[in-house]
Amino acid sequence: MGTVTSIKHFPLAPRGTPWDGDAAETAIRAWTGSENGPTAAYADCFFWHDAAAADEFGSYKLLYCDVLDGEIEAVPRAIFAVAGILDGARGGTTIPQADQDEIKTVVGEWYAKMAVEFDDDSIAAPWARRT
Repeated sequence: MGTVTSIKHFPLAPRGTPWDGDAAETAIRAWTGSENGPTAAYADCFFWHDAAAADEFGSYKLLYCDVLDGEIEAVPRAIFAVAGILDGARGGTTIPQADQDEIKTVVGEWYAKMAVEFDDDSIAAPWARRT
């Protein structure tokens, strides 16, 4: 059984901020004090984790944050990548479908936030554009 992380109030990084998931994960581990195991702050930076194995780093999926200027920020390019995965890109994900549907709701909230913050009505999750 998985746990979907509700929307957190991290600030949004600038729209063009580069995304390097491996580097971000390393920075998030350090910033959240998760060197020896995931903390609650670490979990907040991912859209989903396997609740049955919450003490294992590999249980955390769909990272969307990085440490920028000493603070955790949500990175738009990471959110776009997560949306793509949820929409089947890169082979999709093995996260249970019910959880994927819930994650899509949270990702959609981030898209709405980006549309307002970047003053761009064209920003919409891939699945929202088809409806």
